Amino acid sequence: MGRSNLITLCGARAAVRIFPYCLLLLLPLLVGADSSGSIPAAFRFEADASVELHRLWDASSSARAERVACLASTVEGDTIRISRVQQLEVLRSDSLGISAGTSLDHCGPPEWRGTVHTHVALRDGRQPYSLFSGADRGVMMMWWQRWRVAGIFCLLYSGQEVICEIEGPRGAVLFPRSRY
Repeated sequence: MGRSNLITLCGARAAVRIFPYCLLLLLPLLVGADSSGSIPAAFRFEADASVELHRLWDASSSARAERVACLASTVEGDTIRISRVQQLEVLRSDSLGISAGTSLDHCGPPEWRGTVHTHVALRDGRQPYSLFSGADRGVMMMWWQRWRVAGIFCLLYSGQEVICEIEGPRGAVLFPRSRY
């Protein structure tokens, strides 16, 4: 089932709000559509990358605004190893901090394999937004359409917690929440 059919299946208006939930229901179909090659089963953050992720969170938290960084990674067996993180400068941006165009221009292959960004806003003033938003998913899809290779995307939603996924020709592959 293609992504264009997902909008039809979930309903155009509701798709933005419930896209993450529909994606979870349809994930087996998306992953099973192309069974060639193996799908990584885990993420690991190298020590230097973890330090940079903490710096990214601290900068975002201090500014009370989203921040974005490029991710460098390799696949070793069934594990994606995040080896390097480089924060993007905040120049001209949208209301969330960094424009999609900036991340697309600076975080592409071969040096970079995707992006990481922060969600510092709190839902109801207490709970972090720990899921990729509809806008996040749009940028992820644009990344893969532009570079034509699977991209790796992570979301920091606290000073220690992260969620990551791969977006590419097989659709989205979500990984369990973890610490960085």
